[in-house]
Amino acid sequence: MSITTVNSTIAKTVKASFEEETAFLSSLIKSKSSNPYTPQDSPLHIAVEGKVPILIFDKLKSMGLSPKYVGVSKERSNIVVEWGEKRGRMGLMMNGHMDTISPEGRDMISPYSGAIRNGRIYGLGSLDMKASLVAYIYAVKALLTASIKLRGKLILAFVVDEETGACSPYGTQYLLDKGCVPKACFIGENGSQYVRTAQRGVYRFKIVTKGEAVHTGVSTWERGERGHNAVVDMARIIDVLQGLEIPFKQSKMFEGRRPMFTFPTKISGGVALNAVPATCEAYGDVRLLPGNSDTQIKMLMIESLQKFNIQYEIQDLIYVPAVEIDSHDSLIVSLQRVVKTVLGYEPQPKVSGPATDGWMMVKRDIPTIMGFGPDGGGEHGKGEWVDLASLQKITEVYARFIVDYLG
Repeated sequence: MSITTVNSTIAKTVKASFEEETAFLSSLIKSKSSNPYTPQDSPLHIAVEGKVPILIFDKLKSMGLSPKYVGVSKERSNIVVEWGEKRGRMGLMMNGHMDTISPEGRDMISPYSGAIRNGRIYGLGSLDMKASLVAYIYAVKALLTASIKLRGKLILAFVVDEETGACSPYGTQYLLDKGCVPKACFIGENGSQYVRTAQRGVYRFKIVTKGEAVHTGVSTWERGERGHNAVVDMARIIDVLQGLEIPFKQSKMFEGRRPMFTFPTKISGGVALNAVPATCEAYGDVRLLPGNSDTQIKMLMIESLQKFNIQYEIQDLIYVPAVEIDSHDSLIVSLQRVVKTVLGYEPQPKVSGPATDGWMMVKRDIPTIMGFGPDGGGEHGKGEWVDLASLQKITEVYARFIVDYLG
């Protein structure tokens, strides 16, 4: 079969099954998989992803594939399926997360409606990133329907617990630790204008100050004999750390960007209006460039505070390093070539804003695309939606990309 015939057949099969694809996406959106947890408290034995893993597993099995549950527990299982030539020279994993953020406030429609209006499908997680997961599946279905054989091995990996901060040991990291290590990786985070070949890192921390609680009406507080205000200490720390400068080396991919230190992002302290606060907690968020690390940021904070007589503790919450890959890697070139043919333009390399599990791959020297997917709006906000025309085209792109890259 010539490449022209292959491409034409893919486009036709994607179009023919798109109504089914849309219906399946709606079913995933209706299945709640919101993840309110942090890396510190993400549970092993609560099915955070709900019925999404089961729906995906059953769909893959109905296509004649042999999916597997691979996870740290029954409740937190990733779905993995392999297809193609297992001993082929080329290999590719298409990776995506099944969990979503938690609903916030009152949405314009039900956050789990999966409703279709004016060429859009609505619902929490539709854009981030259930539409991409569905596009993976129906890209493969198009290839199966067209009886296209691959010369390399394709792995579809649907993972848990990414929304806790892209640093969970239960999802992508668990697969890597268990030997599911691809030769290349693709993560279809939303947006089709650019191909994400780099991502900023994240360091999140908590600072705790300790004081001495005492009733504000007692004479020992009045005379300064008892009591110490932990919130006042925290206020001093906040003042000192404002505008903390983080040294960095500029790189071409991160041109015009710099590390961003934000503190505090959240603060709490005190228990009553008539009591001196015994503790205060404040949280911080730092966006990193290549070369920056959590250790570097902690040392900068400690150096800034060392001349002040304040008792405090810094607790690490999340650390995801910044990473980048060669924008001329054959993985990138293959995707650009396909997109140019299907969408009429060549997406340029760009840095991803949010973190993804892609850093886990890049740190193992696995070339990884960290974002290219359907278009839409409202990600991590109210009224999240996906453009259905975009989803159909992206499904076609994914199918042709698999063939182009794996042969």
